[in-house]
Amino acid sequence: MGNLYYIFLLSFSFYLFTSCGGDEIETVPESTSDAEVPKIETEKVPIVEEIVEEEPEVLPNPNGVYLPNGEEKNGKPIYANGEGFFMWFNGSLWKISDKPGGGKIVSSGTESINDKWSDGGKARHFPDDEFAKDALFRLAVAYQGSTDNPNAIRLFQQFVKDFPDDKLVSEAYLSLGDLAISDVKSDEQPNYNQIQSAQTNYNLVREKSQDIKLITDSTFNEGGLIERVAENPEGIVDHYLTFDKNKDEVLQSSEYNAININSEKAFGDFDLNDDKAIDFGELYDVASHVYYSNMEKLYSEYSEKFGAVDGARISEATEKIGFANEMLGRPSAMLTLYFKDIEKYGNDPSNVGVDGILKKYTDKYDEYDKLYGKTLDLLLNLQEPEQTISFTHRDRKGIEETITGTVEDIVGDRKKLLPFLSSQYKGMDQDIYSEVVKSRGAIFSNPSHIAKFKGYLKKYKEFKKGFPSDLSPAVAFAKLLEDAKSSGNKPLELRMRSMLDRVGSKVGGSYNPQKSDFPAASPGVLVWMAEKLLEQNSVQDAVSAMERLVSVYGDTGGEFLFDANYLLGQAKQKEGDYQPAVTHYEAALANSSWHDDAHDARIRLGESLFEVGQSSKDSSLFDRAVSSFEEVRSDSDTSLDQRAQSSFMMGECKRAIRDFAGAAYYYLDTTLNFPSATKWASKSFEQAIRCYEQSGQSDQISKVEKQYVNWQRKFLK
Repeated sequence: MGNLYYIFLLSFSFYLFTSCGGDEIETVPESTSDAEVPKIETEKVPIVEEIVEEEPEVLPNPNGVYLPNGEEKNGKPIYANGEGFFMWFNGSLWKISDKPGGGKIVSSGTESINDKWSDGGKARHFPDDEFAKDALFRLAVAYQGSTDNPNAIRLFQQFVKDFPDDKLVSEAYLSLGDLAISDVKSDEQPNYNQIQSAQTNYNLVREKSQDIKLITDSTFNEGGLIERVAENPEGIVDHYLTFDKNKDEVLQSSEYNAININSEKAFGDFDLNDDKAIDFGELYDVASHVYYSNMEKLYSEYSEKFGAVDGARISEATEKIGFANEMLGRPSAMLTLYFKDIEKYGNDPSNVGVDGILKKYTDKYDEYDKLYGKTLDLLLNLQEPEQTISFTHRDRKGIEETITGTVEDIVGDRKKLLPFLSSQYKGMDQDIYSEVVKSRGAIFSNPSHIAKFKGYLKKYKEFKKGFPSDLSPAVAFAKLLEDAKSSGNKPLELRMRSMLDRVGSKVGGSYNPQKSDFPAASPGVLVWMAEKLLEQNSVQDAVSAMERLVSVYGDTGGEFLFDANYLLGQAKQKEGDYQPAVTHYEAALANSSWHDDAHDARIRLGESLFEVGQSSKDSSLFDRAVSSFEEVRSDSDTSLDQRAQSSFMMGECKRAIRDFAGAAYYYLDTTLNFPSATKWASKSFEQAIRCYEQSGQSDQISKVEKQYVNWQRKFLK
């Protein structure tokens, strides 16, 4: 058969294969059905008393796409379907069996492969290169779409082997990269070989293609994989341990060098407890560092090569590079990178990515200012266990308590330690937080713990020393504002005014939003303008700003579309037009349910549904309102006041449909769980009393009134 290429699709009365692809492939007769299971009947063995019929043996389905496996039999290629069946020539007939050259025969055909096979089987034989190529690629895509990953991999690999110069080969490599880890479950981590296979294929996409979409997809798909590995490098740590001949879950310096991590970090940087070995836990830091370094390199190369190419996602790549720098312990490099991006693209209002980077820049500076400052302060305190400290803690019910004691006394007592950390060190390093809680007294007595915390102290002194004050938003944005004003760059000027206002700086002076500035305003600036206009009760101008945002940036606005609908909802709510408000709040939450203001939007949605229900007398609207309030009330991470408000409003919804018992339950639950939210607790006591009055439960009224008086003495001093 020479160099001709074949695809065989076999179907039998007992064995069905359903193909997909172009019109060239014949349709399998309807008489073969997926419900028919291939069976080999065994003989019935006669017994003296009775005849026992054994269960028929069920063989795997032998049908599929048969590709040459590189071997021959009797002068003809041997073909395999990837599922344990082989097609081979015995000198006069073609056979399909579970072994090449023998085994259990399940079908046979004549020397002419396209003639009839036993059991009504049929073959499709494609000797033409172009036809085979098209069918092979389509079948590979079909297998991938049906999550038959082993067959998809087999067919894509055959495609790139036989057609290395085809225009579709880059797409095949992209699929092979995705498929390399496709069988790894969400709660598992890929192993080293899977990671290497995926990265190799993604790299081949970029080598073979000039298509920016394929290059971008391969870059961001690989970047997502690298980020996943860096966050939990379990498979890489297992690979690193193969360097250790003793398998004792440590790495010596010679083995560390063999890893070749290509980093500025040395062995000692990871040996925090200075025991001349990197233990299992420290190996995770090594692996994370390696892969975050790879992530930074990947996206940096992408930005350098394609920064000026339409369709390249440069702002997103910049964020990824910044994130990698952050995780490598270089937040200053991250902030510098973001600042350069702001300088470069800040005067283009249509570059939505800049608004995202501005917000991230501000948040990250504040985060690291607290992280380094708070963590270093705690680590310094831990070096002086006899020092006396005092702090005030407010519990979940709002009751304040002052605790005094030595550092060692407070750290050693979990009941004092947790309030100490939560009240004094919000924003500190969470790993060190957990280590302190777990180790407690051992921090001052165990030599390895003492050494480890000295290592932490050394690291955080360096972090704090290298964190630049000149990159603070108040300083950096003030400089950009002056540059923008002097050069007449209105979009950049507006961006800097909005950010300085958000961080509470007065450098930009007062500014009242003007409709004439809307065309120069980016999405983030339009949101800021609308907020200012709403504060001034310029509702129509605020609506105009948000309508422009939705109209101009409806496809690219990202999370700013949440802000637009959120503010439009507020505007309609202020006007008492509650049905449109409902629509806007629902659109906001559908767009970005994780947004910082999502819970406030849920409360406002519930309020608007409540008002519409009041006017329409539609009880289903109150149920929807309760569901919206419940999301806020049940989230322990949200503010006490918002949870109390939601709980109170759930009572209001029940009272509106005259479910006085249900309403009283929520009112009293508010007073019990959120007593320090005085506004809502007070209202809840009053409404609970009213519910009992309306339901005629006079015995409950005096009980609630007594509770109300006790609450007032305690919380309304």
